[in-house]
Amino acid sequence: MRNLLFHKYYGRILILLFAGLFLISPENSLNQWEKIQDRGYLTWVTRPSPLTYYNSLDGIIGLEYDILNRFCEENNLELKVVVAPSNNNLFDLFDGYNIDIAGANFTHTKEREEKYIASLEYDSTSIRLISSYRKPKIKSLNFLKDYSGVIINSSSYVAIANDLSEKFKTKIETKDNIPLYELLQMVTEGTFDYTLADDNIIAIYGSYIPKLRIGQKLSESHNLVFYMRNKLDLSFKGKLDTFIGNYKLQNRVQRYKEFLVKSLPNSKPADTVNFLKNYKNRWPKIKSYIYQVANELNINPVFLGAISYQESHWNPKAISPTLVKGLMMLTKDVAKEQGVTDRFDPLQSLRGGVKHFFKMKKMVPERIQDPDKTSFALAAYNLGYGNLEKARIIAQRAGQSPDLWEDVKLFLPLLNDIKGRKIDGKTAVRYVENIYVYQNLLQWKEQQSN
Repeated sequence: MRNLLFHKYYGRILILLFAGLFLISPENSLNQWEKIQDRGYLTWVTRPSPLTYYNSLDGIIGLEYDILNRFCEENNLELKVVVAPSNNNLFDLFDGYNIDIAGANFTHTKEREEKYIASLEYDSTSIRLISSYRKPKIKSLNFLKDYSGVIINSSSYVAIANDLSEKFKTKIETKDNIPLYELLQMVTEGTFDYTLADDNIIAIYGSYIPKLRIGQKLSESHNLVFYMRNKLDLSFKGKLDTFIGNYKLQNRVQRYKEFLVKSLPNSKPADTVNFLKNYKNRWPKIKSYIYQVANELNINPVFLGAISYQESHWNPKAISPTLVKGLMMLTKDVAKEQGVTDRFDPLQSLRGGVKHFFKMKKMVPERIQDPDKTSFALAAYNLGYGNLEKARIIAQRAGQSPDLWEDVKLFLPLLNDIKGRKIDGKTAVRYVENIYVYQNLLQWKEQQSN
């Protein structure tokens, strides 16, 4: 009995001793910032968008990504990104896992401040009513009860939607697991009459989705912030706030937003509305063919998807007035040259089209580098390599570079004026520019669906 009591007493001392050692161990004596430095990386949970984190054709872009990536570079850290499909999922991940910071164009709200700690604001935004130019203008909030609205659940828009409901008897649906981009598309398609959105987001998405009507302001200016969890340890917040302050002083926020607007394709003249409809209805039927051929012939599937959309709107049975046919709208001669026996067969058409594109690209002088080389190859695919060469010669004679697409595309329309020849240089320019727009859109949609 005495031995048992001794062992129990001794065991308790050992437990207390080990607990004391654990509490004073180097790992547990570190503050939050020191722990991040010690492990060598920072974890961030977000949602994909050009203002947050977006895997574009030219690499990762995003205003928030730029802030955090530069912060990590300055402090010799790796930035690890966790992408969430919805706000609900994002905050579940943030609450349930050891993630350092959350940010997805979040405004500073009282509800979030009760649970998390906010960083210094890096920008500001206001919430506006967004409708479509395809429908009559909503002249007053008093009329909202006669229209259908939709917003993202678990967003800062919910409080404003509730306020509108109380004051104007509105009926606004909330949607989970759907990005604002999709809601804006629904508005332009007429599925809903309006939604709510931040004006800084609309400034970016307006490039992709035409006919958006920016309505009246529904909120004062709100600060955009990142959120952290530990309210008792401000070491990480202090470091990040100092960096954000310097970032703003260097006018990097405005400069990056200007970069985004220039980087994203303009929606004109490409018909992005029909593209998005066809993405929903036709893309699922031909996607597997695109990816199969892209893998076989070593071409980017998104790029191939964009070319085939520009050619046929993803209709394998398409026929033009000039009798070119199929997904890649092959002529009889091209089909024969590339071994295509059935132009309506999706796989044959795609293979023949890719091989013909590669042939055009190989004909472009070796000294010309991408992206100009690809642009020239696309133009040649559309109107023939010989006609492209005519435009390059005209550009050179005019004192411009025959090796730069931006120069040559100015002279392609002059081919339309050559007597006795039906050469449509204007269409060739639109053809190339549209493909890049569709490529960006398809890249965006594919990222959203994965």
